[in-house]
Amino acid sequence: MKQVAPYHPKHKVRIVTAASLFDGHDASINIMRRIIQATGVEVIHLGHDRSVEEVVNTAIQEDVNAICLTSYQGGHNEYFKYMHDLLEEKGAGHIKIFGG
Repeated sequence: MKQVAPYHPKHKVRIVTAASLFDGHDASINIMRRIIQATGVEVIHLGHDRSVEEVVNTAIQEDVNAICLTSYQGGHNEYFKYMHDLLEEKGAGHIKIFGG
């Protein structure tokens, strides 16, 4: 039987992390950032109070695989939809969005 070598990605996974605009609640994203980094993922952390444009532009510029966000300000549905739409508009719809 042919032996299959374990999969090893050619490139390191890269993720942008941030807290949404008007959101100073950054404890959860800081914890998640540390957990994600501990797995070997490269994290570009923008901190708190970040607009959709800032996050999307950084994600595209840094050629990331995903965006990981926290939103505690109440407008998360609109924020995430705008982010999805802006990524699509800029030809970066392949970037995954994770948040809560």
